[in-house]
Amino acid sequence: MPDEATRKKMVVDYAQRINAGDIEGVLDLFTDDIVFADPVGRPPMVGKGDLRRHLELAVSCGTYEVPGRPVTSMDDRFVVAPSTITVRWPRPMTFRVVGVVELDENGLGRRVDAFWGVTDVTMDETENPGNPGNPEDAETAEEAETAKDAAAEDAAESAIEGSAGTHRPEGIRA
Repeated sequence: MPDEATRKKMVVDYAQRINAGDIEGVLDLFTDDIVFADPVGRPPMVGKGDLRRHLELAVSCGTYEVPGRPVTSMDDRFVVAPSTITVRWPRPMTFRVVGVVELDENGLGRRVDAFWGVTDVTMDETENPGNPGNPEDAETAEEAETAKDAAAEDAAESAIEGSAGTHRPEGIRA
């Protein structure tokens, strides 16, 4: 079983490779039968083919991940890390995620559970000034907060749908 340092390094390697757009390098971190739930609560991706499509979408959206301090388990199987993930498409947004990775005896990820919900997504409101739902256009603080919450919920729904394969930028096929 992989030691603690190896398990912690896997999380950092994943972020470095996804940030570099190195899809093959990311896939090398996982077993062929990887089960990847992002977010937990949606049907997971199963196998490297499904994961490849997810990674292609992530890279095409300008994903950049900054992992927090990884924490391991005493059974030599898990590593858990908070991450801050930013994307540029379909609009700039930031996700606060907690990832739980189960590794096999060779140090490869066999299961990933990414925990995040609608309230864990924030948006850069300055990207689209003048939009009807833009908090900057609100006349009161309450209207601004409502617009911000609605925009974050819309963005999270778009991201969830995108991870399920319904919205893809040009050049990305299901």
